[in-house]
Amino acid sequence: MKNILFFILMAISLATSAQTYVGTMTVDGYTRENVMVTLKKLEKEGIVLTMYKVKFARMMPVKIDFDIPQMKLEGSRLTADGAVPVSKGKRYEKYTIRRLNGTADDKAIAFTCMMGDKPFAFKGKRTNGK
Repeated sequence: MKNILFFILMAISLATSAQTYVGTMTVDGYTRENVMVTLKKLEKEGIVLTMYKVKFARMMPVKIDFDIPQMKLEGSRLTADGAVPVSKGKRYEKYTIRRLNGTADDKAIAFTCMMGDKPFAFKGKRTNGK
C-alpha cells in the first residue's frame, strides 16, 4: 500500500511542476557530463523532456536545446516511440526517437532509446531547479 501511495504522490508531483535532472548523456559512443534536462507535464496530454546546451558529437560546433515531445509517464515508467525532436521550433524527423524506455521519479531519471539510427542514453539525478 505504501508503494502505491508513493507512486501516486510522485505522479502528482511530476504533473504539477517541471522536474530538473543533471546527468550523463551518451549518443553513439560520445559522452557528455553535466547535461541538464527537465520533464514537464503538458496541459493537454503527455510529457515533454527538454535537454539543455547539448552536443551530439565532439566536433559539433554549437550546443543546442531541444525537446522530446509525446512522452508518457505511467507510475515511474517513461516511454516514447515515434517522437520527433524539436529545437527552436524546427522538427528533426531524421532523429526521430524510437523505443524510448526508462524510469523517472523524484530522485532520478534514466532512459535509453534510438535517436534516428544512433543509440542514445541518459542517466541523471534530480536537482532543486533550473
